[in-house]
Amino acid sequence: MNRADFVIKSDHIFTGLEDAPFKGAVAVKDNKILEVGTMQQIEPYIGEGTNVLAYEEELVMAGFIDAHMHYFTGVFQASHYMYRELFDAKSERECVERVKAFGRQHPEYEKLSGMGWFPMLWDDKHAMPSKKSLDEIEPDRPVYLLSADGHAFWLNSKALEACGITRDSQVSFGSIGKDENGEPNGLLFEIEAEETANALAFRLPAGDAESLCMEFNEKLAACGITSTTDMSVNPEPVGDFAEYAMAKKLEDQGKLKIRLNLYPSLGLKPDTSIAKALRSQYHSDRLRVAGLKQFIDGVSSNFSAYLLEPYADRPGYTGSPCYPYEVFKSCIAHANREGFGVRLHAIGDGAIRLGLDVIDAARKENGTLPVRNSLEHLEAIDPSDIPRFALLDVTASMQPLHMPPTAYEKKVRLGDERCRYQWPFRSLLDAGAVLAFGTDFPVAPFEPMLSVYDAVARVDEKGEELGINPWEKITLAESLKAYTSGSAYCIGQEDKLGTLEKGKLADLIVLDQNPFDVQPSQLPEIKVKLTMVDGEIVYRMEEKR
Repeated sequence: MNRADFVIKSDHIFTGLEDAPFKGAVAVKDNKILEVGTMQQIEPYIGEGTNVLAYEEELVMAGFIDAHMHYFTGVFQASHYMYRELFDAKSERECVERVKAFGRQHPEYEKLSGMGWFPMLWDDKHAMPSKKSLDEIEPDRPVYLLSADGHAFWLNSKALEACGITRDSQVSFGSIGKDENGEPNGLLFEIEAEETANALAFRLPAGDAESLCMEFNEKLAACGITSTTDMSVNPEPVGDFAEYAMAKKLEDQGKLKIRLNLYPSLGLKPDTSIAKALRSQYHSDRLRVAGLKQFIDGVSSNFSAYLLEPYADRPGYTGSPCYPYEVFKSCIAHANREGFGVRLHAIGDGAIRLGLDVIDAARKENGTLPVRNSLEHLEAIDPSDIPRFALLDVTASMQPLHMPPTAYEKKVRLGDERCRYQWPFRSLLDAGAVLAFGTDFPVAPFEPMLSVYDAVARVDEKGEELGINPWEKITLAESLKAYTSGSAYCIGQEDKLGTLEKGKLADLIVLDQNPFDVQPSQLPEIKVKLTMVDGEIVYRMEEKR
């Protein structure tokens, strides 16, 4: 009999294969699950050297998989270098005063980076900031402030200078804000305009990069995240990919304590030479190029989401896709042939339909291939497109934490009728789609139980119904599965991760309560007691004394 290294027993084992937990145990040997079952079934695997971890009311389940995160940006944003206290600010002046205080606290920083401003939540919802107010408080060092949704930057003059942005700068998608004299006003909208600012604002300090990465891993593990993703924010595969190399170094040293799935840019031409080179370099179970990423549209808050019908508050305007249909079609068909699944950012119903159309065209050109394609965000879907996700094997990768801050904005931008199909979790599942959850961190907090709660309850912080379609809420079991087996499917690892099954990799967590026994409002209070990756305990909650 093969003896286990660990046996984790509990009154509540949630395998993810059923809808409810059972009393039993999980046996782990080396980096794999040896067996899952009742204690009677597990007893033979317990030997002299087996470490038996006994739990009662705590829940044992597969580790959370964040299907959509910007990992390396997140490393910076989770550090002391980042100012994230703008999310609840109500005006440009309030944002400026907070940044001013942060700057005074850190005169040693060469730049100031922050995130969270969002005019749709300001007292004056039509106001837009400019470089002038930032220049007043920081005339001598760059200030980079990313909007709450990640699709706009607010810079001071020094930051504009560092980005090389002048009155003559142009982009093919997005825009560079200009004042009445045609000079840059400090606002950048969408991926091409933001590209340089993203690189400069969140570049990891060379001397601190590895330690910050390890600190971030510890924070993720403490939340039960055993696998995550780095989703490219660039329109093309550019840069030296030094951050990938840093992660590989940590892996080689045994310091990369979670799994990291890399998604470099799909690019704008049917050329995967860079992607294939990266895939050959990063292809382990712990660190791998898992697919490619591209943007179809922007966000509805700044009218860059692509809609089928005009915006309710901007008659005659639907927005437009980032690039022509043929660009997406040729690039996706080529990428799929080369074995790369593609993750497509699609916020508006027009972008979602275009994404489904180009994936359908690629399938017709290539036939069915063993790749995972997904659409990301899916904030407002035309109901006729919902069945196509299952038909085309397209994963619906969504972020429940995006709902609360933008529900009001959606009603203004889209009107009530289209809001009936905003974040349609229930409808997608009922139509047979695979639902995968993530957070889009740093856009939203990375704590999974917050997302689980939002998907189950669909209420705001006051406990009131969120939006106008409460029937789109899903069950606790469905939400947990979306964060585990659904996300594993999305990243092409469902044969190794996402459920507690014999032979799968031993990535599991223990929650300090059984979420099936509490009210939905208590879900955010649940903490992680233990996190295991590859059969190694990477986090254990300190016992209270």
